[in-house]
Amino acid sequence: MNLKEVLKVLTNAPGVSGCEGGMLEAVNRCAAAAGLTFAQDESLGNLKAVMNEEAEGGVLLLAHADKIGCIVTEIDEATGFLRISPIGGVDARIAPAARVTVYGKSPLPGVVVSTPPHLAKPEDAKKALPVDRLTVDCGVPYEEIRALVRPGDRIQFTAPLLPLAGGRVAAPYLDNCAGAAAALLAAELLRGKTDKRVELVLTAQEETGKRGAATAAFVSNCPTAIAIDTTFAAAPGVKESESAPMGSGARIGVSPIVTRRVSDGMIAAAKKAEIPYTVEVMGRSTGTDADVAGIAGCGKAVGLMSIPIRNMHTPAETVQLSDIEAAAKALAAYIAEGAE
Repeated sequence: MNLKEVLKVLTNAPGVSGCEGGMLEAVNRCAAAAGLTFAQDESLGNLKAVMNEEAEGGVLLLAHADKIGCIVTEIDEATGFLRISPIGGVDARIAPAARVTVYGKSPLPGVVVSTPPHLAKPEDAKKALPVDRLTVDCGVPYEEIRALVRPGDRIQFTAPLLPLAGGRVAAPYLDNCAGAAAALLAAELLRGKTDKRVELVLTAQEETGKRGAATAAFVSNCPTAIAIDTTFAAAPGVKESESAPMGSGARIGVSPIVTRRVSDGMIAAAKKAEIPYTVEVMGRSTGTDADVAGIAGCGKAVGLMSIPIRNMHTPAETVQLSDIEAAAKALAAYIAEGAE
C-alpha cells in the first residue's frame, strides 16, 4: 500500500460529519489491496467491511470516516455570501481566508471571507471571530448561487496533500484519514495470515458525538473493539506529557475506559515484533470512539491505537508516514497473535 497516495485520496474525498457517503468510493479504491469492499449502512452512514466473515468472535476496528467542516445556514441576498455554522471542532483562528469546497448540487470552490486588519473593528482585531460570524464567498451573485447551494449543504476545507521532508506529509483531515489508512494497512498485512473475524468500520459522526461507533459496537458480536485515531505530536506550546515525538511510532492508549489486558496485549505484540511505540496515559475518557464502544450493548473490551499528528483540526495537519505504518503493524501483530 502506498500510504502517501492513500492519504491523498482519502483527504480529498467529501465526508463532513453526517455526509460520510462521499468517502465510500475513495475508501474502496484504497481497500482493494486488502481484498475488501466496504458498504455503507442506511442508518447513520458507517462504512463497513469484514474479513473472515464466517468466523465468530474476533476484533472490531473503529476509525472514524467523518471530517470537521461547516454547514450552510443561509445565503445573504445582498452579497451572495454563504452564512455558515461549524460542524465539529473547527479552529476559528485559522478559518478566515481558508479555501473550501461547498458541496451543493455540484462541488463549488470558495474562500472564507476575511476582513483586512486595516478595517477590522478594534474589538475584533485581536481575537478570532466565531465561525458562525464568518461567511463564504464562491464568487457567485445571489441570483445564481441560490440555484446551486441551499441551507444544509456541507462545506469542507480544501488543500492539496503536501509532501514534506523526512517522510512527512501535511493535509487537511489527517484526523482521521491517518487512522483509516492504518486500519486498511493492518487489514492488508493480515490478509491470509489470520482466521479471526476482523470487522473494519469507518465510523460516522465521531466529530459530533461518536454516534457511529456507538451503533457499530452495539450490533457487533466481536468481544474486543479497538479505536484507531490521531493524537497530539510534540510541538511548541504542547505539553511533553500530552504528546509524542513524530517518528516515535504507534501510540498505545492507557486510560480508565481502556481495558488493561488489551493495551498490555498491544504493547507486548509491538515489543515482540520490534515495532516502535509510545504509551499515552490518560486519567479520563479518551475523546475517541473507544469511549462509547466499551459500553455498547453488554460491553466490550476496548483498546486505543493512535497516530501523532501536528496542527490538529487545521488544513495543515502533519503526520509522519512511518508512524502510520507502525500503528498498522502493531494492530496486525496483536490481532494475529494475541487478540481474542
